[in-house]
Amino acid sequence: MSEMADDLQVFAKAALNLLKQAMIENPSVDTEGIAKSLIETLDEKPTVMSKEINPADIANVGMMPLEMSHRGTFGLTFDTLQAMSRVPVISAVINTRINQVSEFAKAVNEDDGLGFQIRLKDRKAHASDEDKQNILELTEFVKSCGDNRITFETDFEAFLRMLVRDSLIYDQACFEIVRNQDGKVCGFLNVDSATIRRSALTEQERLDGRRSPDGIQFVQVMNNQIVAQYKALDLCWGIRRPRSDLRFRGYGFPELEELVKVITHICNAEIFNSNNFTNGISASGIIAIKSKMNPNLFKSFRKEFYSMLTGASNSKRTPLIQLDPSNNEEVQSINLSNTNKEMEYQEWLNYLLKITCAMFQIDPAEIGFNFGVEGQSSAIFSMGVQDRAILSKEKGLRPLLRAIESWINRYIIDQIDPRYELTFIGLDSIPKDKQLEMDLKKMAFMTLNEIRAKYDLPPHPMGDRIGNPLFNPTEQAQAQPIQQPPEQPIEAQEENPTE
Repeated sequence: MSEMADDLQVFAKAALNLLKQAMIENPSVDTEGIAKSLIETLDEKPTVMSKEINPADIANVGMMPLEMSHRGTFGLTFDTLQAMSRVPVISAVINTRINQVSEFAKAVNEDDGLGFQIRLKDRKAHASDEDKQNILELTEFVKSCGDNRITFETDFEAFLRMLVRDSLIYDQACFEIVRNQDGKVCGFLNVDSATIRRSALTEQERLDGRRSPDGIQFVQVMNNQIVAQYKALDLCWGIRRPRSDLRFRGYGFPELEELVKVITHICNAEIFNSNNFTNGISASGIIAIKSKMNPNLFKSFRKEFYSMLTGASNSKRTPLIQLDPSNNEEVQSINLSNTNKEMEYQEWLNYLLKITCAMFQIDPAEIGFNFGVEGQSSAIFSMGVQDRAILSKEKGLRPLLRAIESWINRYIIDQIDPRYELTFIGLDSIPKDKQLEMDLKKMAFMTLNEIRAKYDLPPHPMGDRIGNPLFNPTEQAQAQPIQQPPEQPIEAQEENPTE
């Protein structure tokens, strides 16, 4: 249908050119009505008639009512993902990223460290006094998450912490846009992302072949009951890792789904090691008593012996047996299992840990695990802990911040005033000592007062000169030596004696 519309427009343009030429050659021809109809045809937009299929349109179409407590995809359920996030290694990764993102919850300027800033989208435009006032109001709005009457306990830092946790666990970060009676945005707050689902298509939407932009896009499900409904602009559906696979119905792809086997192996390794201290026999030796002691007396002796030597939680129990000395009975030790070292237990755990950190795009050093030779500067392509931590933030923290920026700007700032945007700054900031060193070098082509103005310091009386004497003609002339006239020969001095 779209191809027919394009062909119609091409034909109409050609016909309009012919009519213009005919009006020039023969003005008596009444072509005004025909030209008007052709112009209307050119201005008419083609009607959308395609029956395209995309993940957002078919979301939850085949979902049965009993399945609404689940994830709605062929992946793991929300309850399973929540349980996996409690594994200590996963919890350490998530908490590290949450703490790193929370550092950007304060409003700062360009050189004040980590934080967020509201600025004009047009970077070439100069902010007027009205823009500066609007920026201050938007900054306070973001810091308090809107009107304090909505929720006084939540600030922007708490908002970011909850948002990042939901995103790293479910790859589904949701927050609600609160409006007043006039329909204007008055606040925003987190919602439980595990309860948010894509709504099923209505019968009219199925007939149209696409979702209605003004219809219900998301629902909140609790106890298999829909308790809230949201339109597209009233709820943020934040997906960091989207997929076009129709089977997953537009839901995200959390890292935990790819780490199912790895996390299972980590749990099994921990259980295997802990069982050596809690269950079964983990003896360091055997006590053999060669005696013809009465069996009942030996049982009572063994009972008292075990009460004195049994370890905590029934661990490290020492076997105690009775041997008959007349029959030359003896005890032989036979090893039936390998030790942890022979199984490379530590290497196996290290491998699982590295795979987990690689999936979350974080260096193990950020959660306290250092592998290999650290800080070796002589080896080729070697990096220390600090360099690896910076690279880890470039790979994992920066994309996460960029995703949060896009969600806040699209669902909050753009709906309040599309001229402004929120951006996180400070990740590329230079340390204070290096910044001061660079400013001192800039004095070769800048004045002292220009540098002082950067630090909000008052101008210096002698600070309007550039530090480099090449840019100061007066100092350059003073620095040049005074040229003396050449000395005259002795004969010339006798002919022209001085007075």
